[in-house]
Amino acid sequence: MLTQGNTRLLVFIFCFAVFSTFGQDRGKPPVLTTNVWSEGSIMTKNGNELIGLVRFQNVVDFEDHEKQLTLTAKDVVAFEFFDDQTQKQRLFYSFPYQDKDSVIRPQFFESLIELESFALLSKTDPVDISRKLVRTDDYWNGSRISEGYSEILVTLTFSETLYLRDSEGNIKPYLRIENKDIDGRVFDRKRTKSKVLDSDLLVNVLRKDVLEKLEKFASENKLSFRDKDNLLEIFRFCKENLER
Repeated sequence: MLTQGNTRLLVFIFCFAVFSTFGQDRGKPPVLTTNVWSEGSIMTKNGNELIGLVRFQNVVDFEDHEKQLTLTAKDVVAFEFFDDQTQKQRLFYSFPYQDKDSVIRPQFFESLIELESFALLSKTDPVDISRKLVRTDDYWNGSRISEGYSEILVTLTFSETLYLRDSEGNIKPYLRIENKDIDGRVFDRKRTKSKVLDSDLLVNVLRKDVLEKLEKFASENKLSFRDKDNLLEIFRFCKENLER
């Protein structure tokens, strides 16, 4: 019979098995965390368009009734597919960008919204897993009166960086979002942090009058430039009302 403790152990083992692969190679940023094939298309660097089943996990896997291919960012111009999880069409480009070793190489970016003067891009880091042993004891007036419990807290950290790509092709980071999912025997909790990486970036990309109108729209609708969904809503307003 499975006890509650055994059930938690099995859940932990399952989660570890699913997510541990993402911690093995921190240099490659997976966007999808499931082994899912979707209908989509790929435009390759040699000008060929591939239409069939597409899967993206660090590299792009392609399959149709004739062939199977695995492509990296240096092989691809762009690819897209319909994501059943989000029920949205997703579009990715391969752009040259400097990695953590200061080497410029092709990397995949997801295009979230494209405007005349800039585009909002996204890149997701590998899922980070950390484990910490914690112990609690019961105290009264500074003296321990009973022995508490020990447990392992498992923390999954999902990090995403949003970039702005200007009309000249320059890509610069704007916002860093970090979601932590902490799982323990006694309590679970989630925590989200966001940090603006370049407060002058919007000033440099947008005209002053456009930025003032966006700030007014955000204030009137209680939207934040530090929140991904809010930022997309602000930029949609810009595309639909200020670029006509």
